[in-house]
Amino acid sequence: MSVKSVFVVGGASGIGLETARHFLSQGAATTIIDVNAERVRDAESALSQKGARLAALAADVRDRQSLDRAFAQGAGSHGGIDALVFTAGVLLPARLADITEADYDLTFDVNARGFWRCVQAALPYFPERGGSVVAVSSSSGHRPKAGNGAYAASKTALQFLAQTFSLELAPRQLRVNCVAPSTIRTPLTEKFAGGQAEGGFTPSAAPPLGRLCTTADIVKATAFLCSEEASFITGATIAVDGGLTAGIPLAS
Repeated sequence: MSVKSVFVVGGASGIGLETARHFLSQGAATTIIDVNAERVRDAESALSQKGARLAALAADVRDRQSLDRAFAQGAGSHGGIDALVFTAGVLLPARLADITEADYDLTFDVNARGFWRCVQAALPYFPERGGSVVAVSSSSGHRPKAGNGAYAASKTALQFLAQTFSLELAPRQLRVNCVAPSTIRTPLTEKFAGGQAEGGFTPSAAPPLGRLCTTADIVKATAFLCSEEASFITGATIAVDGGLTAGIPLAS
């Protein structure tokens, strides 16, 4: 079954926006959900094209009621859901000894609980059998970095939630996977591009393959996991990181 209807959470910018653009170009009815209403309007304008089936909705992954309304509206317009792509996330660098409880809670509430809430909200609209869920995790979920512990822990939690969903939803043939990029230039990370941030956090340099990850790299991996070509892949986290988490590279 090809993807006829896709929901992209966090779809108004960065990886999410380009993911939505890809699926629209493939003819899929696409619903983007984002917390920022102004960005949602901008994304709707940027993605609108003749013949495209697009719904752009504002909802907060921390608010189950707003998510329920958005998923019901999008699924009603587009005849259900074939694929859900979760790209929402926050990055608040700080040393674990210094991070505030508010920032720690926000990081987990968006990056991990937000994913759990979205899958719960989407489940009634998937077909009885089939479908795909893909969450954008991070190489930090495999290799933590000083000054970024809460983010890394939240991404590890996200990956384990996805694995558990994959086991529990397997009887429905609903597949659940993650992609884990290394540092990528998006609105989430560009503010750290100039060097060290709070807590001593520094974005990763180029991995062994010699270049930074791109949005296109993530979109291609996500599209593959949503396709029939990945019909026997579930519970996996695919590292899209140029070998960053593979081990220690050769000395230059």
